[in-house]
Amino acid sequence: MLKILLVNDGEGRTRLLRDALGAAGVRVIGEIEACADLARVLDALRPDMVLIDTDAPSRDTLEAVCVASEHGGRPVVMFTDDGRRESLRSAIRAGVSAYVVGSVDGARVENVLAVAAERFEVERTLKDELAKSRARLAERQWVDKAKGLLMRLKNLDEDEAFRLLRTQAMREQKRIGEVAQAMVEAAGWLA
Repeated sequence: MLKILLVNDGEGRTRLLRDALGAAGVRVIGEIEACADLARVLDALRPDMVLIDTDAPSRDTLEAVCVASEHGGRPVVMFTDDGRRESLRSAIRAGVSAYVVGSVDGARVENVLAVAAERFEVERTLKDELAKSRARLAERQWVDKAKGLLMRLKNLDEDEAFRLLRTQAMREQKRIGEVAQAMVEAAGWLA
């Protein structure tokens, strides 16, 4: 059963939302005001998803979205009456997985939550892949700098410099990027 934390920053829709969630077989494990210490509540309750009911997403509400989506990595769904494009854009940039404008239809709630969960997983996968790609690129840059140093200092060609780096990495049982970075940083100290 899906466990939901409900953040109330609006008027009137919370009861309807709670009823719709119950009808969809979702358990509301907590309900807090938007200004509450969200990080502490997330640690204590460990919900699967955070739902925010708001009339119009304020700066504080969007900050709560950032905390909820980044702190422990969970989807955030926002129910609001604010259909302005700039509000939608701000909410999505803050980390909202689904932005629902208008009344809460009990039949739609289950689908909205499923879409939010899937979208969150897709985004998390993309962010992880981007972080890995950036790390590989940074490692390649360190290796290229270290090869350049070895080529210049030891009068080696590129293949010989790479082999020397790889041999040192195996000897130290480290990644070649780590050895390359240490070498470049040490050379920076000596220069």
